[in-house]
Amino acid sequence: MRPITQSQIRARRRTDRIAIAAPGDFMLEASQTIAREDAARLNALPYCLDFARRRFIYVGGVDGREAQRAPFYYLHLRRNAQSVLSIPWEVGGLHLGADKSPIFLFSPGRCGSTLLSRILSAADCPNVSEPDFYSQATAAFWSSPLNPLRAKIRDAVADMGSDLCMVTGDATVVKLRAESCRAPQMLVQPNESRTLFMTRGFESWARSNIRAFRNPPGKTAGKYLCALTAHAWLKRNSNVHLIRYEDLLVDPAAATAALGTFLGRAIPAGVARATMTEDSQGGTPLAQGARGDLPGWERRFDATMALWNSARLKKARDRLDVSEAEAG
Repeated sequence: MRPITQSQIRARRRTDRIAIAAPGDFMLEASQTIAREDAARLNALPYCLDFARRRFIYVGGVDGREAQRAPFYYLHLRRNAQSVLSIPWEVGGLHLGADKSPIFLFSPGRCGSTLLSRILSAADCPNVSEPDFYSQATAAFWSSPLNPLRAKIRDAVADMGSDLCMVTGDATVVKLRAESCRAPQMLVQPNESRTLFMTRGFESWARSNIRAFRNPPGKTAGKYLCALTAHAWLKRNSNVHLIRYEDLLVDPAAATAALGTFLGRAIPAGVARATMTEDSQGGTPLAQGARGDLPGWERRFDATMALWNSARLKKARDRLDVSEAEAG
Protein backbone atom coordinates (compact mmCIF):
# COMPACT_ATOMS: atom_id res chain seq x y z
CA MET A 1 0.00 0.00 0.00
CA ARG A 2 1.28 3.48 -0.83
CA PRO A 3 2.33 5.60 2.17
CA ILE A 4 0.66 8.59 3.80
CA THR A 5 2.91 11.63 3.62
CA GLN A 6 3.01 14.88 5.57
CA SER A 7 4.48 18.21 4.39
CA GLN A 8 4.74 21.67 5.88
CA ILE A 9 3.27 24.51 3.83
CA ARG A 10 5.82 26.98 2.49
CA ALA A 11 3.36 29.29 0.68
CA ARG A 12 -0.33 29.55 -0.22
CA ARG A 13 -1.98 30.44 -3.51
CA ARG A 14 -5.42 31.89 -4.41
CA THR A 15 -6.15 33.13 -0.87
CA ASP A 16 -8.43 35.89 -2.19
CA ARG A 17 -10.24 33.84 -4.80
CA ILE A 18 -13.38 31.72 -4.63
CA ALA A 19 -11.91 29.12 -7.00
CA ILE A 20 -12.63 25.48 -6.15
CA ALA A 21 -9.96 23.90 -3.92
CA ALA A 22 -7.12 22.06 -5.66
CA PRO A 23 -3.85 20.35 -4.64
CA GLY A 24 -1.88 23.20 -6.21
CA ASP A 25 -3.22 25.71 -3.67
CA PHE A 26 -0.16 25.03 -1.47
CA MET A 27 3.58 25.11 -2.10
CA LEU A 28 5.12 22.45 0.13
CA GLU A 29 8.36 21.60 1.87
CA ALA A 30 9.84 18.11 1.51
CA SER A 31 7.43 15.36 2.53
CA GLN A 32 7.84 12.69 5.20
CA THR A 33 6.05 9.37 5.61
CA ILE A 34 3.66 9.20 8.55
CA ALA A 35 1.83 6.20 10.05
CA ARG A 36 -1.94 6.08 9.73
CA GLU A 37 -2.53 6.07 13.50
CA ASP A 38 -0.31 9.13 13.89
CA ALA A 39 -2.11 10.89 11.05
CA ALA A 40 -5.49 10.15 12.65
CA ARG A 41 -4.42 11.87 15.88
CA LEU A 42 -3.70 15.15 14.09
CA ASN A 43 -7.39 16.08 13.67
CA ALA A 44 -6.56 17.13 10.12
CA LEU A 45 -9.44 18.44 8.04
CA PRO A 46 -10.35 17.16 4.53
CA TYR A 47 -9.49 19.76 1.90
CA CYS A 48 -9.69 18.35 -1.62
CA LEU A 49 -9.20 15.40 -3.95
CA ASP A 50 -6.03 14.85 -5.96
CA PHE A 51 -7.43 13.03 -9.00
CA ALA A 52 -4.13 12.73 -10.82
CA ARG A 53 -2.49 10.79 -7.99
CA ARG A 54 -5.70 9.27 -6.57
CA ARG A 55 -5.09 10.77 -3.16
CA PHE A 56 -6.95 12.73 -0.50
CA ILE A 57 -5.52 16.09 0.57
CA TYR A 58 -6.07 16.95 4.25
CA VAL A 59 -4.70 20.00 6.07
CA GLY A 60 -3.49 20.46 9.63
CA GLY A 61 -2.99 23.38 11.98
CA VAL A 62 -6.57 24.68 11.64
CA ASP A 63 -8.98 24.81 14.58
CA GLY A 64 -12.06 22.75 13.68
CA ARG A 65 -14.42 25.16 15.45
CA GLU A 66 -13.06 28.14 13.53
CA ALA A 67 -13.39 26.21 10.27
CA GLN A 68 -17.06 25.61 11.08
CA ARG A 69 -17.70 29.29 11.78
CA ALA A 70 -16.03 30.46 8.56
CA PRO A 71 -18.31 31.71 5.73
CA PHE A 72 -16.41 29.41 3.36
CA TYR A 73 -14.58 26.37 4.75
CA TYR A 74 -12.34 25.93 1.70
CA LEU A 75 -11.17 29.57 1.82
CA HIS A 76 -10.51 29.46 5.56
CA LEU A 77 -8.39 26.33 5.15
CA ARG A 78 -6.58 27.80 2.15
CA ARG A 79 -5.65 30.85 4.21
CA ASN A 80 -4.79 29.18 7.52
CA ALA A 81 -3.54 25.62 6.96
CA GLN A 82 -0.02 24.89 8.23
CA SER A 83 0.59 21.39 6.88
CA VAL A 84 -0.72 18.92 4.31
CA LEU A 85 -1.45 15.21 4.55
CA SER A 86 -1.52 13.27 1.27
CA ILE A 87 -3.44 10.02 1.71
CA PRO A 88 -3.88 7.30 -0.96
CA TRP A 89 -7.50 6.49 -1.77
CA GLU A 90 -6.89 2.82 -1.01
CA VAL A 91 -6.22 3.72 2.66
CA GLY A 92 -9.80 4.93 3.03
CA GLY A 93 -10.74 7.41 5.74
CA LEU A 94 -8.34 8.18 8.56
CA HIS A 95 -10.89 7.11 11.18
CA LEU A 96 -11.65 3.43 10.59
CA GLY A 97 -15.20 2.28 11.29
CA ALA A 98 -16.61 5.79 11.63
CA ASP A 99 -19.16 5.46 8.78
CA LYS A 100 -20.68 8.91 9.32
CA SER A 101 -22.42 11.10 6.77
CA PRO A 102 -23.42 14.76 6.99
CA ILE A 103 -26.80 16.27 6.19
CA PHE A 104 -26.32 18.03 2.87
CA LEU A 105 -27.75 21.48 2.16
CA PHE A 106 -28.27 21.93 -1.59
CA SER A 107 -29.23 25.22 -3.26
CA PRO A 108 -28.77 27.26 -6.45
CA GLY A 109 -26.63 29.70 -4.45
CA ARG A 110 -27.42 33.38 -3.76
CA CYS A 111 -30.45 32.36 -1.70
CA GLY A 112 -29.30 32.81 1.90
CA SER A 113 -27.62 29.44 2.38
CA THR A 114 -24.46 31.05 3.80
CA LEU A 115 -26.69 33.07 6.14
CA LEU A 116 -28.36 29.83 7.20
CA SER A 117 -24.94 28.32 7.97
CA ARG A 118 -24.14 31.32 10.16
CA ILE A 119 -27.43 30.87 12.00
CA LEU A 120 -26.62 27.22 12.64
CA SER A 121 -23.16 28.15 13.92
CA ALA A 122 -24.62 30.77 16.25
CA ALA A 123 -27.01 28.12 17.58
CA ASP A 124 -24.09 25.68 18.16
CA CYS A 125 -25.36 23.27 15.50
CA PRO A 126 -22.45 21.50 13.76
CA ASN A 127 -22.15 22.72 10.19
CA VAL A 128 -19.57 23.40 7.50
CA SER A 129 -19.92 25.80 4.57
CA GLU A 130 -18.66 24.55 1.21
CA PRO A 131 -16.11 21.75 1.63
CA ASP A 132 -14.83 21.60 -1.91
CA PHE A 133 -14.12 17.90 -2.25
CA TYR A 134 -17.87 17.64 -2.82
CA SER A 135 -17.70 20.35 -5.51
CA GLN A 136 -14.91 18.41 -7.22
CA ALA A 137 -16.72 15.08 -7.13
CA THR A 138 -19.85 16.49 -8.76
CA ALA A 139 -18.03 18.02 -11.73
CA ALA A 140 -19.52 16.77 -14.99
CA PHE A 141 -16.43 14.80 -16.01
CA TRP A 142 -15.90 12.97 -12.72
CA SER A 143 -19.58 12.27 -11.99
CA SER A 144 -20.40 11.02 -15.48
CA PRO A 145 -21.75 7.43 -15.56
CA LEU A 146 -19.20 6.82 -18.33
CA ASN A 147 -16.26 7.64 -16.07
CA PRO A 148 -14.58 4.40 -14.90
CA LEU A 149 -13.43 6.13 -11.68
CA ARG A 150 -16.93 7.28 -10.74
CA ALA A 151 -17.55 4.61 -8.07
CA LYS A 152 -14.10 5.14 -6.54
CA ILE A 153 -14.67 8.88 -6.37
CA ARG A 154 -18.04 8.40 -4.72
CA ASP A 155 -16.40 6.15 -2.10
CA ALA A 156 -13.58 8.66 -1.67
CA VAL A 157 -15.85 11.60 -0.86
CA ALA A 158 -17.86 9.38 1.51
CA ASP A 159 -14.61 8.60 3.37
CA MET A 160 -13.70 12.29 3.53
CA GLY A 161 -17.18 13.21 4.73
CA SER A 162 -17.00 10.61 7.47
CA ASP A 163 -13.66 12.01 8.65
CA LEU A 164 -15.10 15.53 8.55
CA CYS A 165 -17.97 14.46 10.81
CA MET A 166 -15.50 12.91 13.25
CA VAL A 167 -14.06 16.40 13.79
CA THR A 168 -17.24 18.49 13.60
CA GLY A 169 -19.78 16.16 15.27
CA ASP A 170 -22.83 14.04 14.53
CA ALA A 171 -25.63 15.43 12.34
CA THR A 172 -23.27 17.96 10.80
CA VAL A 173 -24.95 20.09 8.14
CA VAL A 174 -22.76 20.58 5.06
CA LYS A 175 -23.74 23.57 2.96
CA LEU A 176 -22.68 22.85 -0.62
CA ARG A 177 -21.72 25.08 -3.51
CA ALA A 178 -24.44 25.41 -6.14
CA GLU A 179 -22.29 23.30 -8.46
CA SER A 180 -22.98 20.22 -6.33
CA CYS A 181 -26.55 20.19 -7.65
CA ARG A 182 -25.11 18.63 -10.83
CA ALA A 183 -24.87 15.19 -9.22
CA PRO A 184 -26.50 14.75 -5.79
CA GLN A 185 -26.31 10.99 -6.29
CA MET A 186 -22.54 11.23 -5.86
CA LEU A 187 -22.95 12.61 -2.34
CA VAL A 188 -26.08 11.37 -0.55
CA GLN A 189 -25.34 8.20 1.42
CA PRO A 190 -27.80 5.52 2.63
CA ASN A 191 -26.78 6.00 6.29
CA GLU A 192 -28.22 9.57 6.34
CA SER A 193 -31.59 9.95 4.66
CA ARG A 194 -32.12 13.61 5.60
CA THR A 195 -31.23 16.40 3.16
CA LEU A 196 -31.96 20.12 2.95
CA PHE A 197 -32.80 22.24 -0.07
CA MET A 198 -32.89 26.04 0.03
CA THR A 199 -34.49 28.05 -2.74
CA ARG A 200 -35.42 31.61 -3.69
CA GLY A 201 -37.88 33.02 -6.20
CA PHE A 202 -36.25 33.08 -9.62
CA GLU A 203 -36.58 36.79 -10.33
CA SER A 204 -34.83 38.03 -7.19
CA TRP A 205 -32.36 35.13 -7.36
CA ALA A 206 -31.43 35.94 -10.96
CA ARG A 207 -30.90 39.60 -10.14
CA SER A 208 -28.57 38.70 -7.26
CA ASN A 209 -26.74 36.03 -9.26
CA ILE A 210 -26.11 38.25 -12.27
CA ARG A 211 -24.83 41.11 -10.13
CA ALA A 212 -22.49 38.80 -8.18
CA PHE A 213 -21.22 36.52 -10.95
CA ARG A 214 -22.03 38.44 -14.17
CA ASN A 215 -23.16 35.31 -16.00
CA PRO A 216 -24.97 35.39 -19.37
CA PRO A 217 -28.68 34.43 -19.55
CA GLY A 218 -28.16 30.82 -20.62
CA LYS A 219 -25.76 30.04 -17.81
CA THR A 220 -27.91 31.78 -15.20
CA ALA A 221 -31.14 30.00 -16.18
CA GLY A 222 -29.30 26.70 -16.56
CA LYS A 223 -27.84 26.97 -13.07
CA TYR A 224 -31.28 27.41 -11.51
CA LEU A 225 -32.80 24.64 -13.59
CA CYS A 226 -29.96 22.33 -12.52
CA ALA A 227 -30.81 23.06 -8.89
CA LEU A 228 -34.50 22.29 -9.50
CA THR A 229 -33.50 18.99 -11.11
CA ALA A 230 -31.42 18.16 -8.03
CA HIS A 231 -34.37 18.99 -5.78
CA ALA A 232 -36.60 16.65 -7.77
CA TRP A 233 -34.00 13.90 -7.31
CA LEU A 234 -33.79 14.60 -3.56
CA LYS A 235 -37.56 14.34 -3.25
CA ARG A 236 -37.44 10.87 -4.79
CA ASN A 237 -34.38 9.60 -2.96
CA SER A 238 -34.20 11.28 0.44
CA ASN A 239 -36.19 12.90 3.23
CA VAL A 240 -35.74 16.49 2.07
CA HIS A 241 -36.69 19.61 4.03
CA LEU A 242 -37.40 22.72 1.92
CA ILE A 243 -36.34 26.18 3.14
CA ARG A 244 -37.50 29.22 1.18
CA TYR A 245 -35.40 32.37 1.44
CA GLU A 246 -38.53 34.52 1.42
CA ASP A 247 -39.93 32.59 4.41
CA LEU A 248 -36.67 33.10 6.29
CA LEU A 249 -36.88 36.86 5.72
CA VAL A 250 -40.56 37.18 6.64
CA ASP A 251 -40.54 34.96 9.74
CA PRO A 252 -37.03 33.83 10.70
CA ALA A 253 -38.21 32.35 14.00
CA ALA A 254 -40.74 30.04 12.31
CA ALA A 255 -38.38 29.03 9.50
CA THR A 256 -35.52 28.17 11.84
CA ALA A 257 -37.81 26.46 14.33
CA ALA A 258 -39.03 24.14 11.58
CA LEU A 259 -35.44 23.51 10.55
CA GLY A 260 -34.46 22.78 14.16
CA THR A 261 -37.28 20.26 14.48
CA PHE A 262 -36.11 18.52 11.31
CA LEU A 263 -32.51 18.40 12.56
CA GLY A 264 -33.46 17.46 16.12
CA ARG A 265 -31.76 20.57 17.51
CA ALA A 266 -33.07 23.73 19.12
CA ILE A 267 -32.46 27.00 17.27
CA PRO A 268 -33.45 29.97 19.49
CA ALA A 269 -35.53 32.58 17.69
CA GLY A 270 -33.24 35.40 18.81
CA VAL A 271 -30.23 33.76 17.17
CA ALA A 272 -31.75 34.00 13.71
CA ARG A 273 -32.74 37.64 14.10
CA ALA A 274 -29.33 38.68 15.42
CA THR A 275 -27.43 36.82 12.72
CA MET A 276 -29.50 38.34 9.95
CA THR A 277 -28.15 41.80 10.77
CA GLU A 278 -24.61 40.69 9.81
CA ASP A 279 -22.92 40.30 6.41
CA SER A 280 -22.86 36.51 6.19
CA GLN A 281 -20.04 36.59 3.61
CA GLY A 282 -17.97 39.29 5.28
CA GLY A 283 -14.21 38.88 4.91
CA THR A 284 -14.56 36.95 1.62
CA PRO A 285 -14.42 38.00 -2.05
CA LEU A 286 -18.25 37.92 -2.00
CA ALA A 287 -18.67 40.38 0.88
CA GLN A 288 -21.27 43.09 0.38
CA GLY A 289 -19.91 45.78 -1.90
CA ALA A 290 -16.82 43.75 -2.86
CA ARG A 291 -17.97 43.41 -6.47
CA GLY A 292 -19.34 46.41 -8.29
CA ASP A 293 -21.98 46.06 -10.98
CA LEU A 294 -20.74 45.87 -14.54
CA PRO A 295 -22.43 48.22 -17.02
CA GLY A 296 -25.24 46.47 -18.82
CA TRP A 297 -26.19 44.04 -16.06
CA GLU A 298 -29.82 45.17 -16.37
CA ARG A 299 -29.87 44.00 -20.03
CA ARG A 300 -28.53 40.61 -18.98
CA PHE A 301 -31.22 40.41 -16.32
CA ASP A 302 -34.03 41.27 -18.77
CA ALA A 303 -32.72 38.70 -21.26
CA THR A 304 -32.51 36.09 -18.50
CA MET A 305 -36.11 36.68 -17.45
CA ALA A 306 -37.26 36.40 -21.06
CA LEU A 307 -35.42 33.09 -21.40
CA TRP A 308 -36.80 31.77 -18.12
CA ASN A 309 -40.37 32.58 -19.17
CA SER A 310 -39.93 31.09 -22.63
CA ALA A 311 -42.08 28.14 -23.69
CA ARG A 312 -39.02 25.90 -23.84
CA LEU A 313 -37.96 26.46 -20.22
CA LYS A 314 -41.52 26.38 -18.93
CA LYS A 315 -41.86 22.95 -20.55
CA ALA A 316 -38.59 21.83 -18.92
CA ARG A 317 -39.84 22.97 -15.49
CA ASP A 318 -43.15 21.22 -15.97
CA ARG A 319 -41.33 17.91 -16.41
CA LEU A 320 -39.85 18.18 -12.92
CA ASP A 321 -41.58 17.13 -9.71
CA VAL A 322 -41.47 20.62 -8.19
CA SER A 323 -44.21 23.02 -7.19
CA GLU A 324 -44.63 26.57 -8.47
CA ALA A 325 -43.09 27.95 -5.24
CA GLU A 326 -40.05 25.68 -5.68
CA ALA A 327 -39.69 26.49 -9.38
CA GLY A 328 -39.51 30.25 -8.89
